[in-house]
Order: sequence, then C-alpha cells, then structure tokens
Amino acid sequence: MPDDYQQAPTDYGPLTDQQAQNVADLAARRAEERLYTAVGRSVVKKILWVAGTAIAALAAWLSGLIHFGPKP
Repeated sequence: MPDDYQQAPTDYGPLTDQQAQNVADLAARRAEERLYTAVGRSVVKKILWVAGTAIAALAAWLSGLIHFGPKP
C-alpha cells in the first residue's frame, strides 16, 4: 500500500462487537429460513409422491388390473 493511502469513505475500520453480533444474528436467521424452506420442500415432495402412488394404485385397482384378496 502506498504511504499516502487514505481511507475511502466506506472504510470505517473494524466492526464493533455489537455490529458483529448483529451480522451473526442476521446470518443465523437467514440460514434458519433456508433450512426450513429446504425441509418444507422435502416434506411436500414426499407427500406428493405418496399421494401420487396411492392414486395410481387406486386407479389400477378400480380398473381391475390389480386384485387384492382371493380371485373370483
């Protein structure tokens, strides 16, 4: 760095403890939101797969392709 370097107006030095805590809290909240979003998507996806499988099995059973129990 040259000897005549002056701080730019956006260089305010190190963060205070409170500022660092605020940044950490914000990052934690965003990570938590992303986690809940990912878990929610996963749960919804699994529910839709189960529902789709159940509907397909019901449709096949009603059409007579699948027989449960003794054959007539």
